[in-house]
Amino acid sequence: MYRKLPVYIATIAGMILMIDYFINIPALTKVASEIQAWTVLISAFLLGIGMVNLLLVNIRGLQTRRTDILDNIVLIGALVVMFVVTLFSDQFDTAYRWLFHEIYAPLGTAVFSLLMYAMASAAYRAIRLKSIESTVFLIAAVTAMLGVAPVGETISPQIPKFYTWMLQVLNMAGQRGIIMGGAIGAMAASLRVLLGIERRHIGLE
Repeated sequence: MYRKLPVYIATIAGMILMIDYFINIPALTKVASEIQAWTVLISAFLLGIGMVNLLLVNIRGLQTRRTDILDNIVLIGALVVMFVVTLFSDQFDTAYRWLFHEIYAPLGTAVFSLLMYAMASAAYRAIRLKSIESTVFLIAAVTAMLGVAPVGETISPQIPKFYTWMLQVLNMAGQRGIIMGGAIGAMAASLRVLLGIERRHIGLE
């Protein structure tokens, strides 16, 4: 019984939120607002648990020396420093701004730069003319590059216009299809949770 209790709670809470979204019932709206407030509180609590778990895993890695010690030390130090500086931001305002603008922001830029190289490598492997799909991808990629770069308008004034049409018509149609497919998938997953069919998130098959 106690293992099925989370299923019942998820079903009841989901039904309340769904009914409140479509039907305006003052009493139900108050309950739905309370559930949403508790959701935010639980999410923040789980974030704290994740941080503590990350800290314990890396401390255990230092003790057993099964992983790179330098990585563990850097992660633990950065985690503790950023947590303390953020928690006491009024006292460490200068340090907080320096850490965010001089360390965190450049690291984020570096990560996105590495992602760009990974995407470029994947694109290079994908645009080889081995199938119709790769040919279409290659034409779209070349058109996009020529449409954005000034050299495209120098070659022909029609290239930027064709790129704009491709972006507003073909690209928008593809995006709408992806959004609709994602929405239908989210609805199906939500219904499985509401009906108690999906139980893997609580450790049940």
